[in-house]
Amino acid sequence: MSSGAPGRRMAGGALAALIAIVAGLAWPIAQVRADRRPNVIVVLTDDQRADTFGAMPWLAGELARSDSGWVAFPDAFTNTPVCCPARASLLTGRYARHTGVEDNDDGANLDESSTLATWLHETGYRTGLVGKYLNRYPFGRLPYVPAGWDRFVAKRNQSGETVYRNFRAVEQGSQVFVREYATDWLAEKAVGFVRTAPSSRPFFLLFAPSAPHPPWIPAERHEGAYGGRSVEAAPSVVGALRGAPPWVRSLPEPSAAQRAEWQDDRRRADETLLAVDDGLRAIVDALGRRLDETVIFVLSDNGYSFGEHRWEGKRCPYDECVRIPLAVHSPWPPTVERDIPVSLVDLAPTILNLARAGHPEPTDGASFAHTIESGRGTLFDEQPEAVFLEWAGDTRVPAWTAVRTTDLKLIRYEDGVEELYDIGGRIGPADPWEMVNRVADPRYAGALVRLRALLGGVICPR
Repeated sequence: MSSGAPGRRMAGGALAALIAIVAGLAWPIAQVRADRRPNVIVVLTDDQRADTFGAMPWLAGELARSDSGWVAFPDAFTNTPVCCPARASLLTGRYARHTGVEDNDDGANLDESSTLATWLHETGYRTGLVGKYLNRYPFGRLPYVPAGWDRFVAKRNQSGETVYRNFRAVEQGSQVFVREYATDWLAEKAVGFVRTAPSSRPFFLLFAPSAPHPPWIPAERHEGAYGGRSVEAAPSVVGALRGAPPWVRSLPEPSAAQRAEWQDDRRRADETLLAVDDGLRAIVDALGRRLDETVIFVLSDNGYSFGEHRWEGKRCPYDECVRIPLAVHSPWPPTVERDIPVSLVDLAPTILNLARAGHPEPTDGASFAHTIESGRGTLFDEQPEAVFLEWAGDTRVPAWTAVRTTDLKLIRYEDGVEELYDIGGRIGPADPWEMVNRVADPRYAGALVRLRALLGGVICPR
Protein backbone atom coordinates (compact mmCIF):
# COMPACT_ATOMS: atom_id res chain seq x y z
CA MET A 1 0.00 0.00 0.00
CA SER A 2 1.58 3.24 -1.06
CA SER A 3 1.76 6.25 1.16
CA GLY A 4 -0.78 8.90 0.31
CA ALA A 5 -3.29 6.40 -1.07
CA PRO A 6 -6.38 5.46 0.93
CA GLY A 7 -5.64 2.07 2.44
CA ARG A 8 -7.60 -0.78 3.89
CA ARG A 9 -5.23 -1.89 6.64
CA MET A 10 -5.26 0.54 9.52
CA ALA A 11 -2.02 -0.17 11.36
CA GLY A 12 -0.03 3.04 10.98
CA GLY A 13 3.72 2.64 11.21
CA ALA A 14 3.37 -1.05 11.92
CA LEU A 15 1.92 -1.51 8.46
CA ALA A 16 4.87 0.16 6.76
CA ALA A 17 7.24 -2.04 8.72
CA LEU A 18 5.24 -5.12 7.83
CA ILE A 19 5.31 -4.38 4.12
CA ALA A 20 9.05 -3.89 4.28
CA ILE A 21 9.39 -7.28 5.95
CA VAL A 22 7.12 -8.90 3.34
CA ALA A 23 9.17 -7.45 0.50
CA GLY A 24 12.30 -8.87 2.06
CA LEU A 25 10.77 -12.31 2.57
CA ALA A 26 9.35 -12.93 -0.87
CA TRP A 27 12.27 -13.84 -3.06
CA PRO A 28 14.91 -15.72 -1.08
CA ILE A 29 12.39 -18.57 -0.74
CA ALA A 30 11.70 -18.61 -4.47
CA GLN A 31 15.39 -18.61 -5.32
CA VAL A 32 15.87 -21.84 -3.36
CA ARG A 33 13.76 -23.64 -5.96
CA ALA A 34 14.90 -21.82 -9.07
CA ASP A 35 16.94 -18.70 -9.66
CA ARG A 36 14.23 -17.16 -11.79
CA ARG A 37 10.91 -15.42 -11.47
CA PRO A 38 7.85 -17.68 -11.50
CA ASN A 39 5.27 -17.94 -14.21
CA VAL A 40 1.90 -16.65 -13.02
CA ILE A 41 -1.52 -17.88 -14.16
CA VAL A 42 -4.77 -16.29 -13.00
CA VAL A 43 -7.96 -18.24 -13.70
CA LEU A 44 -10.75 -15.70 -13.25
CA THR A 45 -14.28 -17.07 -13.36
CA ASP A 46 -17.47 -15.02 -13.72
CA ASP A 47 -20.06 -14.82 -10.90
CA GLN A 48 -18.76 -17.89 -9.05
CA ARG A 49 -19.87 -18.25 -5.44
CA ALA A 50 -17.37 -18.92 -2.68
CA ASP A 51 -18.97 -22.26 -1.82
CA THR A 52 -18.62 -23.92 -5.23
CA PHE A 53 -15.12 -25.41 -5.48
CA GLY A 54 -16.85 -28.70 -4.69
CA ALA A 55 -18.51 -28.46 -8.13
CA MET A 56 -15.03 -28.64 -9.72
CA PRO A 57 -13.98 -32.24 -9.03
CA TRP A 58 -10.40 -32.06 -10.28
CA LEU A 59 -9.61 -28.89 -8.33
CA ALA A 60 -11.46 -30.16 -5.26
CA GLY A 61 -9.36 -33.30 -5.38
CA GLU A 62 -6.15 -31.30 -5.58
CA LEU A 63 -7.19 -29.14 -2.63
CA ALA A 64 -7.91 -32.28 -0.61
CA ARG A 65 -4.42 -33.72 -1.20
CA SER A 66 -1.74 -32.77 1.29
CA ASP A 67 1.05 -32.90 -1.30
CA SER A 68 -0.57 -31.14 -4.26
CA GLY A 69 0.79 -27.64 -3.66
CA TRP A 70 -2.76 -26.19 -3.68
CA VAL A 71 -4.12 -24.10 -0.81
CA ALA A 72 -7.53 -22.53 -0.25
CA PHE A 73 -8.15 -19.04 1.13
CA PRO A 74 -11.65 -19.26 2.64
CA ASP A 75 -11.93 -15.54 3.44
CA ALA A 76 -11.50 -13.94 0.01
CA PHE A 77 -13.60 -11.01 -1.16
CA THR A 78 -14.33 -8.87 -4.16
CA ASN A 79 -14.16 -5.16 -3.38
CA THR A 80 -17.06 -4.37 -5.73
CA PRO A 81 -19.50 -7.21 -6.47
CA VAL A 82 -19.99 -6.45 -10.17
CA CYS A 83 -18.01 -7.83 -13.11
CA CYS A 84 -16.35 -4.82 -14.73
CA PRO A 85 -15.33 -2.88 -11.58
CA ALA A 86 -13.98 -6.08 -10.03
CA ARG A 87 -11.86 -6.86 -13.09
CA ALA A 88 -10.50 -3.32 -13.18
CA SER A 89 -9.53 -3.66 -9.51
CA LEU A 90 -7.77 -6.94 -10.20
CA LEU A 91 -5.76 -5.37 -13.02
CA THR A 92 -4.72 -2.32 -11.00
CA GLY A 93 -4.89 -3.09 -7.29
CA ARG A 94 -7.19 -0.09 -6.94
CA TYR A 95 -10.71 0.37 -5.61
CA ALA A 96 -13.47 1.20 -8.06
CA ARG A 97 -13.65 4.75 -6.72
CA HIS A 98 -10.05 5.19 -7.89
CA THR A 99 -10.14 3.34 -11.23
CA GLY A 100 -13.27 5.21 -12.36
CA VAL A 101 -14.84 1.85 -13.24
CA GLU A 102 -17.81 1.73 -10.87
CA ASP A 103 -20.34 -0.15 -13.00
CA ASN A 104 -20.40 -2.45 -16.01
CA ASP A 105 -20.72 0.48 -18.42
CA ASP A 106 -17.53 2.18 -17.18
CA GLY A 107 -14.83 -0.06 -18.67
CA ALA A 108 -13.59 2.65 -21.02
CA ASN A 109 -12.58 4.69 -17.97
CA LEU A 110 -9.76 2.30 -17.08
CA ASP A 111 -6.28 3.67 -17.74
CA GLU A 112 -5.03 0.79 -19.89
CA SER A 113 -1.55 2.27 -20.07
CA SER A 114 -0.88 1.36 -16.44
CA THR A 115 -2.09 -2.11 -15.44
CA LEU A 116 -0.74 -5.41 -14.25
CA ALA A 117 -0.16 -6.32 -17.91
CA THR A 118 1.99 -3.28 -18.66
CA TRP A 119 3.93 -3.54 -15.39
CA LEU A 120 4.79 -7.20 -15.96
CA HIS A 121 5.51 -6.72 -19.66
CA GLU A 122 7.96 -3.93 -18.86
CA THR A 123 9.89 -6.25 -16.56
CA GLY A 124 10.28 -8.99 -19.15
CA TYR A 125 7.17 -11.14 -18.75
CA ARG A 126 5.36 -12.53 -21.78
CA THR A 127 1.73 -11.60 -21.12
CA GLY A 128 -1.50 -13.12 -22.35
CA LEU A 129 -5.22 -12.64 -21.82
CA VAL A 130 -7.68 -15.28 -22.96
CA GLY A 131 -11.36 -14.79 -22.18
CA LYS A 132 -13.46 -11.97 -20.78
CA TYR A 133 -11.62 -8.66 -20.52
CA LEU A 134 -13.88 -5.77 -19.50
CA ASN A 135 -17.60 -5.46 -20.13
CA ARG A 136 -18.49 -3.61 -23.34
CA TYR A 137 -14.98 -4.00 -24.77
CA PRO A 138 -14.01 -2.58 -27.33
CA PHE A 139 -16.18 0.31 -26.09
CA GLY A 140 -17.60 1.37 -29.44
CA ARG A 141 -14.19 1.43 -31.09
CA LEU A 142 -12.60 -0.88 -33.60
CA PRO A 143 -11.11 -4.03 -32.05
CA TYR A 144 -7.70 -3.35 -30.54
CA VAL A 145 -5.10 -4.93 -28.26
CA PRO A 146 -4.73 -2.97 -25.01
CA ALA A 147 -1.26 -1.95 -23.89
CA GLY A 148 0.88 -4.60 -22.24
CA TRP A 149 -0.62 -7.75 -23.77
CA ASP A 150 1.60 -9.87 -26.02
CA ARG A 151 -1.25 -12.30 -26.67
CA PHE A 152 -4.83 -11.06 -26.50
CA VAL A 153 -7.90 -13.20 -27.17
CA ALA A 154 -10.93 -11.42 -25.74
CA LYS A 155 -14.47 -12.73 -25.77
CA ARG A 156 -16.79 -9.85 -26.55
CA ASN A 157 -19.52 -9.13 -24.01
CA GLN A 158 -21.96 -6.61 -25.38
CA SER A 159 -25.00 -7.40 -23.25
CA GLY A 160 -25.90 -8.16 -19.64
CA GLU A 161 -25.98 -11.91 -20.25
CA THR A 162 -23.10 -14.01 -21.47
CA VAL A 163 -23.19 -16.16 -24.60
CA TYR A 164 -21.90 -19.70 -24.34
CA ARG A 165 -21.94 -20.48 -28.08
CA ASN A 166 -21.92 -18.54 -31.34
CA PHE A 167 -20.11 -15.48 -30.07
CA ARG A 168 -17.62 -12.90 -31.32
CA ALA A 169 -14.09 -12.59 -30.04
CA VAL A 170 -11.13 -10.34 -30.73
CA GLU A 171 -7.93 -12.26 -31.44
CA GLN A 172 -4.81 -10.12 -31.75
CA GLY A 173 -6.92 -7.17 -32.88
CA SER A 174 -9.01 -9.03 -35.45
CA GLN A 175 -12.62 -10.05 -34.90
CA VAL A 176 -13.49 -13.73 -35.21
CA PHE A 177 -16.77 -15.62 -34.93
CA VAL A 178 -16.75 -18.72 -32.75
CA ARG A 179 -19.36 -21.48 -32.84
CA GLU A 180 -17.81 -23.81 -30.23
CA TYR A 181 -18.64 -23.91 -26.55
CA ALA A 182 -16.97 -20.81 -25.15
CA THR A 183 -15.16 -22.29 -22.16
CA ASP A 184 -13.66 -25.10 -24.25
CA TRP A 185 -12.55 -22.78 -27.06
CA LEU A 186 -10.96 -20.35 -24.63
CA ALA A 187 -9.27 -23.14 -22.70
CA GLU A 188 -7.73 -24.41 -25.94
CA LYS A 189 -6.34 -20.93 -26.61
CA ALA A 190 -4.97 -20.74 -23.07
CA VAL A 191 -3.30 -24.13 -23.43
CA GLY A 192 -1.76 -22.94 -26.68
CA PHE A 193 -0.32 -19.89 -24.93
CA VAL A 194 1.27 -22.07 -22.25
CA ARG A 195 2.70 -24.59 -24.70
CA THR A 196 4.28 -21.93 -26.93
CA ALA A 197 5.68 -19.80 -24.08
CA PRO A 198 9.49 -19.72 -24.37
CA SER A 199 11.34 -21.27 -21.45
CA SER A 200 13.81 -18.39 -21.42
CA ARG A 201 11.21 -15.91 -20.24
CA PRO A 202 8.55 -16.01 -17.49
CA PHE A 203 4.94 -15.59 -18.52
CA PHE A 204 1.72 -14.19 -17.11
CA LEU A 205 -1.60 -15.61 -18.30
CA LEU A 206 -5.05 -14.32 -17.38
CA PHE A 207 -7.53 -17.03 -18.36
CA ALA A 208 -11.06 -15.66 -17.89
CA PRO A 209 -13.90 -17.94 -18.96
CA SER A 210 -17.45 -16.55 -18.79
CA ALA A 211 -18.79 -19.35 -16.58
CA PRO A 212 -20.78 -19.55 -14.38
CA HIS A 213 -22.44 -16.30 -15.48
CA PRO A 214 -26.17 -16.47 -16.32
CA PRO A 215 -27.87 -17.97 -18.32
CA TRP A 216 -25.96 -21.04 -17.04
CA ILE A 217 -25.63 -23.21 -20.13
CA PRO A 218 -23.29 -26.15 -19.46
CA ALA A 219 -21.29 -27.99 -22.11
CA GLU A 220 -23.33 -30.77 -23.69
CA ARG A 221 -21.20 -33.42 -22.00
CA HIS A 222 -22.09 -31.93 -18.62
CA GLU A 223 -25.82 -31.31 -19.04
CA GLY A 224 -27.69 -32.88 -16.14
CA ALA A 225 -24.50 -33.83 -14.28
CA TYR A 226 -25.86 -32.32 -11.08
CA GLY A 227 -29.54 -32.78 -11.89
CA GLY A 228 -30.14 -35.29 -9.12
CA ARG A 229 -28.27 -33.31 -6.49
CA SER A 230 -30.19 -31.70 -3.66
CA VAL A 231 -29.29 -28.07 -2.99
CA GLU A 232 -30.31 -26.92 0.46
CA ALA A 233 -31.66 -23.38 0.59
CA ALA A 234 -29.75 -20.98 2.81
CA PRO A 235 -31.56 -19.88 5.99
CA SER A 236 -31.54 -16.29 4.73
CA VAL A 237 -33.73 -17.28 1.78
CA VAL A 238 -36.77 -18.09 3.90
CA GLY A 239 -35.88 -17.01 7.44
CA ALA A 240 -36.70 -13.77 9.22
CA LEU A 241 -34.22 -10.95 8.66
CA ARG A 242 -34.02 -8.82 11.80
CA GLY A 243 -33.04 -5.22 11.16
CA ALA A 244 -32.81 -5.54 7.36
CA PRO A 245 -32.49 -2.25 5.44
CA PRO A 246 -35.46 -0.77 3.52
CA TRP A 247 -34.34 -2.03 0.10
CA VAL A 248 -34.31 -5.63 1.36
CA ARG A 249 -37.60 -5.29 3.23
CA SER A 250 -39.21 -4.01 0.02
CA LEU A 251 -38.39 -7.23 -1.85
CA PRO A 252 -41.22 -9.78 -2.03
CA GLU A 253 -40.97 -12.98 -0.05
CA PRO A 254 -40.08 -15.76 -2.48
CA SER A 255 -42.73 -18.31 -3.37
CA ALA A 256 -42.07 -22.04 -3.29
CA ALA A 257 -41.88 -22.00 -7.08
CA GLN A 258 -39.31 -19.19 -7.02
CA ARG A 259 -37.19 -21.02 -4.46
CA ALA A 260 -37.28 -24.17 -6.58
CA GLU A 261 -36.19 -22.16 -9.63
CA TRP A 262 -33.26 -20.70 -7.72
CA GLN A 263 -32.13 -24.15 -6.69
CA ASP A 264 -32.31 -25.35 -10.28
CA ASP A 265 -30.34 -22.29 -11.40
CA ARG A 266 -27.66 -23.15 -8.83
CA ARG A 267 -27.36 -26.69 -10.17
CA ARG A 268 -26.99 -25.47 -13.74
CA ALA A 269 -24.45 -22.85 -12.69
CA ASP A 270 -22.39 -25.58 -11.06
CA GLU A 271 -22.63 -27.67 -14.22
CA THR A 272 -20.99 -24.84 -16.20
CA LEU A 273 -18.04 -25.05 -13.80
CA LEU A 274 -17.25 -28.57 -14.95
CA ALA A 275 -15.88 -27.22 -18.23
CA VAL A 276 -13.83 -24.65 -16.28
CA ASP A 277 -12.43 -27.51 -14.22
CA ASP A 278 -11.54 -29.38 -17.42
CA GLY A 279 -9.82 -26.28 -18.78
CA LEU A 280 -7.84 -25.73 -15.59
CA ARG A 281 -6.65 -29.32 -15.62
CA ALA A 282 -5.64 -29.02 -19.29
CA ILE A 283 -3.60 -25.90 -18.51
CA VAL A 284 -1.86 -27.63 -15.60
CA ASP A 285 -1.13 -30.65 -17.81
CA ALA A 286 0.31 -28.35 -20.48
CA LEU A 287 2.72 -26.88 -17.94
CA GLY A 288 4.42 -30.22 -17.40
CA ARG A 289 7.61 -29.73 -15.41
CA ARG A 290 7.07 -25.97 -15.46
CA LEU A 291 4.35 -26.44 -12.84
CA ASP A 292 7.21 -26.28 -10.31
CA GLU A 293 7.99 -22.79 -11.60
CA THR A 294 4.41 -21.52 -11.69
CA VAL A 295 2.01 -19.85 -9.26
CA ILE A 296 -1.66 -20.33 -10.16
CA PHE A 297 -4.57 -18.34 -8.73
CA VAL A 298 -8.15 -19.55 -9.22
CA LEU A 299 -10.79 -17.03 -8.19
CA SER A 300 -13.92 -15.16 -9.28
CA ASP A 301 -14.75 -11.53 -9.99
CA ASN A 302 -17.71 -11.63 -7.57
CA GLY A 303 -20.19 -13.99 -5.96
CA TYR A 304 -23.88 -14.43 -6.71
CA SER A 305 -27.05 -14.54 -4.63
CA PHE A 306 -29.61 -17.23 -5.38
CA GLY A 307 -32.35 -15.82 -3.17
CA GLU A 308 -30.43 -15.07 0.00
CA HIS A 309 -31.83 -11.88 1.54
CA ARG A 310 -34.63 -12.29 -1.06
CA TRP A 311 -32.18 -11.14 -3.72
CA GLU A 312 -31.01 -12.73 -6.96
CA GLY A 313 -27.86 -11.41 -8.60
CA LYS A 314 -24.85 -9.45 -7.42
CA ARG A 315 -24.34 -5.88 -6.12
CA CYS A 316 -25.48 -6.75 -2.59
CA PRO A 317 -23.21 -6.21 0.45
CA TYR A 318 -23.81 -9.68 1.89
CA ASP A 319 -21.31 -12.51 1.71
CA GLU A 320 -23.19 -14.39 -1.01
CA CYS A 321 -22.28 -11.44 -3.29
CA VAL A 322 -18.93 -10.26 -1.93
CA ARG A 323 -17.23 -13.50 -0.87
CA ILE A 324 -15.37 -15.25 -3.66
CA PRO A 325 -13.54 -18.55 -4.01
CA LEU A 326 -9.74 -18.40 -4.00
CA ALA A 327 -7.33 -21.28 -4.45
CA VAL A 328 -3.61 -20.92 -5.05
CA HIS A 329 -1.05 -23.37 -6.36
CA SER A 330 2.54 -22.63 -5.45
CA PRO A 331 5.74 -24.66 -5.55
CA TRP A 332 6.47 -23.66 -1.95
CA PRO A 333 3.71 -23.98 0.67
CA PRO A 334 2.20 -26.87 2.58
CA THR A 335 -1.44 -27.51 1.70
CA VAL A 336 -3.31 -25.85 4.55
CA GLU A 337 -6.18 -23.37 4.49
CA ARG A 338 -5.38 -19.74 5.06
CA ASP A 339 -7.89 -17.86 7.19
CA ILE A 340 -6.71 -14.30 6.54
CA PRO A 341 -9.10 -11.99 4.68
CA VAL A 342 -7.81 -10.98 1.25
CA SER A 343 -9.50 -9.12 -1.59
CA LEU A 344 -9.14 -8.50 -5.30
CA VAL A 345 -7.07 -5.34 -4.84
CA ASP A 346 -4.44 -7.49 -3.14
CA LEU A 347 -3.87 -9.66 -6.19
CA ALA A 348 -1.86 -7.18 -8.29
CA PRO A 349 0.56 -6.29 -5.44
CA THR A 350 0.95 -9.99 -4.68
CA ILE A 351 1.79 -10.89 -8.26
CA LEU A 352 4.17 -7.96 -8.55
CA ASN A 353 5.88 -9.05 -5.35
CA LEU A 354 6.29 -12.58 -6.68
CA ALA A 355 7.63 -11.24 -9.98
CA ARG A 356 10.02 -8.71 -8.42
CA ALA A 357 8.28 -6.10 -10.52
CA GLY A 358 7.61 -2.50 -9.63
CA HIS A 359 4.79 -0.23 -10.73
CA PRO A 360 4.45 3.54 -11.06
CA GLU A 361 0.94 3.83 -9.62
CA PRO A 362 -0.15 3.55 -5.97
CA THR A 363 -2.27 0.55 -5.03
CA ASP A 364 -4.96 0.16 -2.42
CA GLY A 365 -4.14 -3.48 -1.78
CA ALA A 366 -1.25 -5.19 -0.05
CA SER A 367 0.75 -8.23 -1.06
CA PHE A 368 0.01 -11.60 0.52
CA ALA A 369 2.93 -13.22 -1.32
CA HIS A 370 4.57 -14.17 1.96
CA THR A 371 1.59 -16.36 2.91
CA ILE A 372 1.93 -18.20 -0.40
CA GLU A 373 5.66 -18.70 0.02
CA SER A 374 6.32 -19.05 3.71
CA GLY A 375 3.11 -20.53 5.10
CA ARG A 376 2.38 -17.66 7.48
CA GLY A 377 -1.32 -17.48 8.27
CA THR A 378 -1.79 -13.88 9.45
CA LEU A 379 -0.48 -10.44 8.64
CA PHE A 380 -1.08 -9.11 12.15
CA ASP A 381 -0.65 -11.10 15.35
CA GLU A 382 -3.20 -9.12 17.38
CA GLN A 383 -5.17 -6.72 15.19
CA PRO A 384 -7.46 -8.42 12.65
CA GLU A 385 -7.45 -7.22 9.08
CA ALA A 386 -10.34 -5.49 7.36
CA VAL A 387 -11.17 -5.49 3.69
CA PHE A 388 -13.01 -2.58 2.13
CA LEU A 389 -16.12 -3.20 0.01
CA GLU A 390 -18.24 -0.80 -2.02
CA TRP A 391 -21.01 -0.39 -4.58
CA ALA A 392 -21.84 2.91 -6.30
CA GLY A 393 -25.57 2.16 -6.41
CA ASP A 394 -28.31 1.84 -9.01
CA THR A 395 -32.11 1.81 -9.12
CA ARG A 396 -32.34 -1.59 -7.40
CA VAL A 397 -29.54 -1.65 -4.81
CA PRO A 398 -28.62 1.67 -3.20
CA ALA A 399 -25.01 2.75 -2.82
CA TRP A 400 -23.17 1.25 0.12
CA THR A 401 -19.71 0.90 1.62
CA ALA A 402 -18.56 -1.76 4.06
CA VAL A 403 -15.65 -3.18 6.01
CA ARG A 404 -15.26 -6.90 6.71
CA THR A 405 -12.92 -8.44 9.26
CA THR A 406 -12.53 -12.14 9.96
CA ASP A 407 -15.69 -12.07 12.08
CA LEU A 408 -17.55 -8.77 11.72
CA LYS A 409 -19.04 -6.70 8.93
CA LEU A 410 -20.26 -3.10 9.01
CA ILE A 411 -22.36 -1.86 6.08
CA ARG A 412 -23.32 1.78 5.61
CA TYR A 413 -25.72 3.18 3.01
CA GLU A 414 -25.75 6.69 1.58
CA ASP A 415 -28.71 7.68 3.77
CA GLY A 416 -26.82 6.67 6.93
CA VAL A 417 -28.59 3.35 7.54
CA GLU A 418 -26.14 0.80 8.97
CA GLU A 419 -25.96 -2.96 9.38
CA LEU A 420 -23.59 -4.82 11.70
CA TYR A 421 -23.22 -8.60 11.55
CA ASP A 422 -21.30 -10.90 13.87
CA ILE A 423 -20.54 -13.47 11.20
CA GLY A 424 -18.00 -15.43 13.17
CA GLY A 425 -19.52 -15.08 16.64
CA ARG A 426 -16.86 -12.71 17.93
CA ILE A 427 -19.10 -11.11 20.58
CA GLY A 428 -22.46 -12.90 20.46
CA PRO A 429 -23.93 -15.86 18.59
CA ALA A 430 -22.39 -16.56 15.20
CA ASP A 431 -24.50 -15.22 12.33
CA PRO A 432 -22.89 -16.59 9.14
CA TRP A 433 -25.97 -15.83 7.02
CA GLU A 434 -26.18 -12.17 8.19
CA MET A 435 -29.73 -12.38 9.46
CA VAL A 436 -29.53 -10.35 12.70
CA ASN A 437 -28.45 -6.71 12.47
CA ARG A 438 -26.53 -5.91 15.68
CA VAL A 439 -26.06 -2.18 15.09
CA ALA A 440 -28.38 -1.28 18.01
CA ASP A 441 -27.12 -4.03 20.33
CA PRO A 442 -25.21 -2.41 23.24
CA ARG A 443 -22.83 -5.38 23.41
CA TYR A 444 -21.42 -4.27 20.05
CA ALA A 445 -20.92 -0.59 20.91
CA GLY A 446 -17.14 -0.88 21.09
CA ALA A 447 -16.90 -2.92 17.91
CA LEU A 448 -19.16 -0.45 16.12
CA VAL A 449 -16.90 2.47 17.04
CA ARG A 450 -13.86 0.60 15.78
CA LEU A 451 -15.48 -0.52 12.53
CA ARG A 452 -16.78 2.99 11.83
CA ALA A 453 -13.23 4.25 12.28
CA LEU A 454 -11.91 1.63 9.87
CA LEU A 455 -14.54 2.54 7.29
CA GLY A 456 -13.93 6.25 7.72
CA GLY A 457 -10.20 5.72 7.30
CA VAL A 458 -10.76 4.46 3.77
CA ILE A 459 -13.50 6.84 2.67
CA CYS A 460 -12.00 9.96 4.31
CA PRO A 461 -8.28 9.30 4.84
CA ARG A 462 -6.29 11.72 6.92
